[in-house]
Amino acid sequence: MDAKIVAGFEEIVGKEFVSTKADVLLTYSQTASMAADPVIPELVIRPANTEQVSKILMLANEHKIPVVPRSGGSSLQQEAIPKPGSIVIELLRLTEIKLYKDLRSVAVGAGITYGELDKFLSKHDLFLPVCPESALVCTVAGNIAVNGAGPGSSLYGCTGEMVLGLEVVLPNGSIIQTGSEANPYAPGPFIRYAFGSDITGLFIGSLGSFGIITRASMKIFRRPKYLDYNLYGFDTAEQAEQFLDEIKQNDISGLFTSIYSGEVLSLFWDLLAEEFGYPTIEFQNRSVSMTIGRNREDLVKSDAKLASEICKSLGGRVLDAKELIHFEWEGRLWNFVRACYAHGWHWRTIYHHQAPRNSHKSVDLIMEAMDRYGFMGHTAGFQTGHSSMNMYPHMYFDPQDKEEEMKVRNAHKELAKSLFKSGAVPFKLAEYWKDAIEDMDDYMTFLKLIKHTIDPNNIMNPRVLGGI
Repeated sequence: MDAKIVAGFEEIVGKEFVSTKADVLLTYSQTASMAADPVIPELVIRPANTEQVSKILMLANEHKIPVVPRSGGSSLQQEAIPKPGSIVIELLRLTEIKLYKDLRSVAVGAGITYGELDKFLSKHDLFLPVCPESALVCTVAGNIAVNGAGPGSSLYGCTGEMVLGLEVVLPNGSIIQTGSEANPYAPGPFIRYAFGSDITGLFIGSLGSFGIITRASMKIFRRPKYLDYNLYGFDTAEQAEQFLDEIKQNDISGLFTSIYSGEVLSLFWDLLAEEFGYPTIEFQNRSVSMTIGRNREDLVKSDAKLASEICKSLGGRVLDAKELIHFEWEGRLWNFVRACYAHGWHWRTIYHHQAPRNSHKSVDLIMEAMDRYGFMGHTAGFQTGHSSMNMYPHMYFDPQDKEEEMKVRNAHKELAKSLFKSGAVPFKLAEYWKDAIEDMDDYMTFLKLIKHTIDPNNIMNPRVLGGI
């Protein structure tokens, strides 16, 4: 990169927060995404505040330099891998936290992780109920950019449904605030839908393609005092899916409700049960784990009793696994990541949403791909709010076996197409969806119009949003 441009960035943030060193650039060439080719950026910049981000984008826009925003780097779907010739703006120095207890909201800088926020809120007996499985390293703002989900989503929905407003730096360096805080006289974040169209929603799931989120205001809730943990077993996928539907129809307060195929749980038990201290369990064709949470003990007991009755009425049984489900919820900030990496394989995933009664289609499709391509994998899912399931196929490969890795890459492309045709909905347009989406030409044309209007020089993370 031209030395004068580098000096311009150094003038904005300070020389110590700009790097062109080979080892630093290598570090930012990849994320937690696997079976993805790393790309070395030209430069890494670490701004301290929104004003610095604004000046960086002004300079990048002037010279038409591609920009990739990055926070914790826990992305699994290549969203924060640079484009050749781009700069990476790392946002971990933006660490503001401001509590609005009377408004039941909190505002956090783009560098705040879920783990840091949870530690802060726990002192006030509060929590942000939705967190990703990578919560100890994933930032709130980064997760908004991918509209992620995780433990807590079964009751409260995806991350996007927690957002009250965003501070965003647009590609030309302009700074906007959405939601109630757009009014400079507002007491804080108290409503998202203000001042006309839902501009906040434009940036949720946008993968940093429309601008950089520097501050996010979120809904917060009281931590549930009473919890119940159970695992429900069923002989068929249809029974388990009907159980999930009945849980919602009866307003049972499931904080985290997941569905697993018997093969998946048996596989993980063979690999990890001894290390994790799990009990020996005989799994049925489908198992549903659920943590019920409320702030009144009688309501938790009532919900648990009703869930048990529904399970048995459908031909299922309640399995003796309370300790396991307790561990699933209490370890939500770190346990899933540990389980995913403890086995030693690399893996690819293809997150998507299905209607609850369609969740078996995701399982069937990855099983077919496993047989056809000859690799090991699985899929599972959890409820994400009102009437959806977040499905997350895992496709395992040995990174030392390039032939096996290529099989997984090819299967990944094919699965994106077949999942789309099964009725699945991607909640972010990561790069691999661009060849899978069909019969949505007008929608994609409209999206392209928005992108080109906001970002005419196409500098903002141009690898995403279906390749537009």
